[in-house]
Amino acid sequence: MASFTVTDADAHYLEDLSRLSEYLEDDNPWKGRFGGDGKDSREDVGSVPVNIFPSSTGSRNLYGRIQRDEVSYPGEEMTADDVPRIMAHLGLDNCVLLSQKMLTFARLKADDERANVLAKTYTEYMLDQVVDPDEGVYTMIPVPWQDPEYAVELLDEYGDERGICGACMITGGAEPPMGNRKYDPIYEIAEKKDIAINFHTGGGGLDEFHQKGYEKFIETHTLGFLYNNASQIVSVVIQGVPEKFPDLKIAFQESGLFYVPTVMHRLDAEYLKRQSEAPLLEKRPSEYMKEFYYGIQPMELPEKEEYLEQIIEMIGGPDRLMYASDYPHWDYDRPSVITERPFLDESEKQRILSGTAEEVFGI
Repeated sequence: MASFTVTDADAHYLEDLSRLSEYLEDDNPWKGRFGGDGKDSREDVGSVPVNIFPSSTGSRNLYGRIQRDEVSYPGEEMTADDVPRIMAHLGLDNCVLLSQKMLTFARLKADDERANVLAKTYTEYMLDQVVDPDEGVYTMIPVPWQDPEYAVELLDEYGDERGICGACMITGGAEPPMGNRKYDPIYEIAEKKDIAINFHTGGGGLDEFHQKGYEKFIETHTLGFLYNNASQIVSVVIQGVPEKFPDLKIAFQESGLFYVPTVMHRLDAEYLKRQSEAPLLEKRPSEYMKEFYYGIQPMELPEKEEYLEQIIEMIGGPDRLMYASDYPHWDYDRPSVITERPFLDESEKQRILSGTAEEVFGI
């Protein structure tokens, strides 16, 4: 059996807010709300809820693949000591850890600094306590897209750090959508500093789904992750982000693969009828999308392997794909989803399992 190098482009670090609070000044008003007084970050202090980031309904772990007796499962929060066990459990050589709390950005509706504070403290904590490129451990800056000016400051301050391999933007909840010129300063500095922009979906819970009335988590989890990534791809392409920033590396994560050709062909059909509404484009939308990169998780495994083979070909081939586990979420994928595909040769498997991510994220 062939031995492959494996780089996980999307695993999540379950950060404890009280640990992040150590990176706030004592007079910062958010310190106590992060649990900086030594209390558990999930408890209440008087009438002030310390857990200031909202959660969504729907038990994600109830019927998932997580086995609670696995030594690798980190529980509700993680420390740096958990990372080597997780990497060994999945058979990883490199691991890109993404903030778990940043997934709540889709549900932050108030005009306050929560996203900014989380992004900065998470980045400082990870660089200080967890990230270790010599051991293959990396992270991305959680981009507070609500405040592009502050986001630029973060990318400028931390983007050159050796353990930072990208800037992650949560696609759920962003208004206006992410092709809007409001976000151009973020893309401009990312291109300048050669930082890949990683669009990561979110917003699959019952309570934050944009259409009310669904009754089961399976419904909104099916639709929400697809919708949020697809909606941002449409905006990013039609508003000409790849033309304005031609050297910017763009990746989309955590919606599987089958939606991508659908969006490609739908966009092409519309573009050929209404090209005047996309004046910045120099080629069909699908051609730009074939230059993007896509995390495979959760990868669809149809009853016939040739269906998946055709989808990958339509996206642009194995060179556009990156292995992503999404561990420790209940629907995580092991590297075997790639190694067991009979239509991929050894070089294509290696490209998906590590080669593309190493190129995109500079690992």
